[in-house]
Amino acid sequence: MKKKLNILFVLISLALAGIIVFQAYWSVNAYKVNKTKFNADIDVAMQRAMDDCKKDYFDSVRVVLVKRLSDTNTIKITIDTLHEADTIHKQLTINIKNKRSDISQPFHITSNQLDYYLAMIKHQNATLPEVLTETSFYVPALMNQWQLILGMQDIEDHMQETQAFLKAHSNIPSDTVFARKMIKQYGIYALPVNYRQADSIRLNNYFRQELDKLNIRAGYDFYFSDRHTPSEPSGRHYSQTAEYNYRYHGFIFLGVSPRGAEFFARAVFTNPQYAVLKSMLLPLCFSVLLILFTIYCFYYIIQLVIHQKKLGELKDDFINNMTHELKTPIATITVAIEGLQKFNALNDPEKTQRYLQTANTELSRLNNLVSKVLNIAAFENKDIVLEKEKINIDDMFNEIITSEKAKSGKNLNISYNNTDINTIYADKLHFKNILTNIIDNAIKYSNETVNITINCFKQSGKAIFAINDNGIGIPESHLNQIFDKFHRVTTGNVHNVKGTGLGLSYAKYIVNAHGGEITVKSEINKGSEFIVSIPLSNG
Repeated sequence: MKKKLNILFVLISLALAGIIVFQAYWSVNAYKVNKTKFNADIDVAMQRAMDDCKKDYFDSVRVVLVKRLSDTNTIKITIDTLHEADTIHKQLTINIKNKRSDISQPFHITSNQLDYYLAMIKHQNATLPEVLTETSFYVPALMNQWQLILGMQDIEDHMQETQAFLKAHSNIPSDTVFARKMIKQYGIYALPVNYRQADSIRLNNYFRQELDKLNIRAGYDFYFSDRHTPSEPSGRHYSQTAEYNYRYHGFIFLGVSPRGAEFFARAVFTNPQYAVLKSMLLPLCFSVLLILFTIYCFYYIIQLVIHQKKLGELKDDFINNMTHELKTPIATITVAIEGLQKFNALNDPEKTQRYLQTANTELSRLNNLVSKVLNIAAFENKDIVLEKEKINIDDMFNEIITSEKAKSGKNLNISYNNTDINTIYADKLHFKNILTNIIDNAIKYSNETVNITINCFKQSGKAIFAINDNGIGIPESHLNQIFDKFHRVTTGNVHNVKGTGLGLSYAKYIVNAHGGEITVKSEINKGSEFIVSIPLSNG
């Protein structure tokens, strides 16, 4: 059995190790997959953030264009229709007249194109400046026209400042002044003082929002520079986005000059593993719980096998003890009968009576042993039915004490104290049996002089029976097992006192059936105390 148990332990260990290795392998691969997904998601988030900034930029360009083109004091837009006979594909000429310089700038576009871009505007009753503005986003030449006309207006509006600057910087060519200085300082090309910081904050905020949408919660360093940002060294645990060009400021569209500063944006996550593991938290927790549950199941199986092994050993021990217990009265009765038959004991009444008394005592002992076994089998199958009646406590204990003193071969002193309890409601046969079993054990597991104290009292609506002895005591390691079936306390590999190991198991079952409980306190070489309690109103 021990060899089989060792084999079972090895097999279970191998199975458990396999499960743990598989779960670890799965976790590592799941981490790699989620890390790859994390790297892709942060790039997606940055792309979406750039798109959000681009949309804001286009919206601001729309606002500026619609506002400037709607100002009829500076710009007047007229539409001349060419080819009147062609009602389907007629061509329109847009005359943009600058009132300050009285210059007309014609631009040719078909009516179908205007109708197409009109349909792209979300609201109804769109004005001509709104239609032309929407058209400019898809027709770069028209946007170039707006930039040229509006830029010239801005310069004319600030001509005094321009002339003063030219006079102060006579060493700089005038075209350089217009291209690099004045045209970026006024009107549509004017940049805010802190536009780099504002653009950085805007892009970073959009990036955070997009990360939130993707359920990414991780710290990162955001780089926004006018020069290329280097990638992190490959040896570190990090994740980073690609480097993106950012130029959504001023009035720059589709590369039409003059250009503003171009920036480069990148986000670097120095500890992405925490975010990746957090996204895997639920499956990882289930995985750990599964491993723990499997360990518990294997542990339970091993404990069950060990328990069955112990139970088998206890049953073998029980059979050996029962064989000894049964053989002793049988052998004694046989000797008594032989004495009657062979030694003419029938002619000696005194000897005959002694032999018969011996046989009767041993038959009674044999009957008690059989009754114990049958009782255990009966309550194990739930067949015992309690027949409760009123029991006089003093009478019952007096009977038990008298019986024990009569059959005990030791110097027995029993002290009985009862001042509170007169009667209880219980099954007399079984309740008397459990008290007898406890006192029998106290006598068997004591030295030649046995001192037993029985105290009866009431407590919290219960009848308490405390039985103390001066026996050898019970080891603490056995206290939780003595009420188990077949369990007996041993010394080495030999029982000091023969018995069935069923008495206390039977006692616990009967006490519980009465709605009570039985407990034990014990110290080695000092004795034991068994406490039986049942409800006083036990009807």
